[in-house]
Amino acid sequence: MSLMNKKDKLGTKDGQKRLMILTISVVFIWGLSGIAIYQLIPDWSHRGTFGDMFGAVNALFSGLAFAALIYTIVLQREEIQLNRSEISMNRRELKKSASAQEEQAKQTHLAAKINAINTVINYYNIQISNINNSPELIEKARIKRRALIQQIDQLIEGLTDSEIE
Repeated sequence: MSLMNKKDKLGTKDGQKRLMILTISVVFIWGLSGIAIYQLIPDWSHRGTFGDMFGAVNALFSGLAFAALIYTIVLQREEIQLNRSEISMNRRELKKSASAQEEQAKQTHLAAKINAINTVINYYNIQISNINNSPELIEKARIKRRALIQQIDQLIEGLTDSEIE
């Protein structure tokens, strides 16, 4: 099962929905913290001091965001490599299919040629079996029929075992 099929099974809509819920939750908590600080700490200087306490937390979250960005780049790189290998496999399969179609076209052309010659042989057989025809006409039909049968023999002798299959 390819990576794309696994991705489809997991569903990208679920991932987008989770990301949206997470984003809304973070924004909501951030807004609540602002309201709570405004209500609980009456003086602006104390609010500023309280905010400065979280400078290290801000750096931590920035570092986590950067790490998440690098992780995303690594995942995308792996997915691109998998896509390239699938494209390469598809190319090989298409080449095999194209060569098989070429071989099939050759065999179809050969079969059509043999069928056409066989139709003419049947015409000469009718000429030979017709008792109303002159002996000269019957002899000419036999000669032409022999030549056509030799053509079929040459076509068949020219085939290899792999072409017959």
